[in-house]
Amino acid sequence: MDIEFLSQNWHLILTLVFILGLLVLEPYLLKMSGIKTVAPLRVTQLVNHDSALVLDVCTDKEFAEGHIPDAVNLPLSRLSSEADKTLEKSKDKPVIISCRSGNRAKSAAKKLSKLGFKDIYILSGGNAAWKKENLPMST
Repeated sequence: MDIEFLSQNWHLILTLVFILGLLVLEPYLLKMSGIKTVAPLRVTQLVNHDSALVLDVCTDKEFAEGHIPDAVNLPLSRLSSEADKTLEKSKDKPVIISCRSGNRAKSAAKKLSKLGFKDIYILSGGNAAWKKENLPMST
């Protein structure tokens, strides 16, 4: 009966394997593109010692509810159209991308990489991880 199920639903099994493969490969693909993840405590070192820019890609409303001090807000929805104008001076600096949980930051990192930014970090766990470490938030 198990073999019958597998033979009748091979497309579901193939889809499951494909999705699991993407989940496993995503961190490696990001790393190959030069995008790195960074823990919240390391962010403060990058900002203080390497003059890193913290880019928050949350919506304006989420940003107003709380963000990393001195972060620049550029929502993901406007990133492609406004990145050159807003971030041009930071192209040669490390850029740390944050959002609420870290998911939008991955998309933003890929966009910045295509725009020529070289030193890109994603805040692992997003602003939620920052709060969990009891680090300061601005409103």
